[in-house]
Amino acid sequence: MTNNLEISNLSLLLSSVLLIVALLIDYKEKLGLGNDIFIAGIRAVVQLFLIGYVLSYVLRVDNNFLTLAMVLFIVFNASYNAHTRSEGINRSFKISTTAIGVGTALSLLILVFSGVIDWSPSQIVPITGMIASNAMTAIGVTYRSLNSKFTDQRQQVLEKLALGANKKQASMSIVRESVKTGMAPS
Repeated sequence: MTNNLEISNLSLLLSSVLLIVALLIDYKEKLGLGNDIFIAGIRAVVQLFLIGYVLSYVLRVDNNFLTLAMVLFIVFNASYNAHTRSEGINRSFKISTTAIGVGTALSLLILVFSGVIDWSPSQIVPITGMIASNAMTAIGVTYRSLNSKFTDQRQQVLEKLALGANKKQASMSIVRESVKTGMAPS
């Protein structure tokens, strides 16, 4: 990889303008998020700094095992983040890991074996990040929709159960609608 992006102090300073804009909006609208925004900004800088070193090492070494380890790290990180949005859904980490893992693996296999991309860290790592990120977002939307719909339609589900439906039958319309919401293109 010979085409490296150089990041200057000026570019870092200019990127912090976005953080300042968020802080100004918070102040003007009296949202009370100033400390959270500031801490999130500091955390983002530290995370980007650390991940930059890890990624530069993985890309420079060009080792299949390191590339696979990075893919697994991305999948588990996305699964964990999706799981944190589940708000009490049983086995949400296992569901998230299975969905993101299988979806990412199939997508990467198709892309590599069709010759669209090569199995090199400079191609695999960013593509994996994009696939896992989109899957994480879709799963998070699905979880939020499930929680919202089960809260809103609790009485209908209880009535179906009282009339003899099993759990799957009583909740199938909610599950289908939530999955449909999560799969909708954005």
